[in-house]
Amino acid sequence: MRTLTYKGITWLDNPNPTEEDLFDLQKKYKFHELDIEDCLSEHERPKIEEYDEYLFLVFHIPYLNKRTGRVIKEEVNIFLGQDFFVTLHEGKIPLLDSLWQDLQESKVKREEYLEHGTGFFLYELMNQLFEGLFPLVDTITKEIRRMEDELFDSDEQVDILKDIMTLKRNIITMRSILLPQRAIIGTLEHKNKKFVSEELALYFDDILDAIERQWSLLDTAKEMVDALQDTHESWLTHKTNSVVRILTVFSATMLPLTVITGFFGMNVLLPLQDHPSAYMFLVMMMMAILGGLIGYFAKKGWL
Repeated sequence: MRTLTYKGITWLDNPNPTEEDLFDLQKKYKFHELDIEDCLSEHERPKIEEYDEYLFLVFHIPYLNKRTGRVIKEEVNIFLGQDFFVTLHEGKIPLLDSLWQDLQESKVKREEYLEHGTGFFLYELMNQLFEGLFPLVDTITKEIRRMEDELFDSDEQVDILKDIMTLKRNIITMRSILLPQRAIIGTLEHKNKKFVSEELALYFDDILDAIERQWSLLDTAKEMVDALQDTHESWLTHKTNSVVRILTVFSATMLPLTVITGFFGMNVLLPLQDHPSAYMFLVMMMMAILGGLIGYFAKKGWL
């Protein structure tokens, strides 16, 4: 567990809390046992609980897995009191690691983030979290544009269904993260004022505006990717129909020729069997049938 103290305010960050660590924190700060159970559970929905001496929050922080190209989320449990700020999570989270390093190395940063109380520190953390989502939303928008260019500007057949489904999954994940946390940020404005003052309520309202903008951008992205999927499916259907049409024409033209060759290939007495020009007569007849069928298909516009 990492500990940083400045002017009576202590920030404790534990990237891999054990049961023993959680019970020690419970004894030290008198946390409710249900909150400890929430910290021990693998998947907990975003929420906020208010007590006389502290607030308990569960947040999800999304980030892009560069290896898979998928947006994944990490849960962060926060205990906020008058003089302590506890963050618990599984594994390293870039946002928290970066903020911890800044506060460790810079006295100016410690003054900026911790001098005004734990409520203001919570605002700064949430502000960095949601402001950091804009580049992630921009990445989704750029990916949509890339797929549009690949689909419409390429003359070759392209299959981008996997990319589309990955993008749709990212949008769904982002929306599932923003929806409950939008309500939580709104709730923070009306919580115990000894943790979140009237002045801080205005700051949290600014975060809420950022979330609304991100939600609007994701709504637009969802509509665009749905339209892109429909277009891609129509394009694939058109390409498939073109291939099937060519194969059907080929089969239809070969069928009568196969019948003729099969008929004259029978081991029985046939007309013109002994005629010296029988071979040329059959070839010319087959060419005439082939030419007639191709001409008919061309006239109908099937070629």
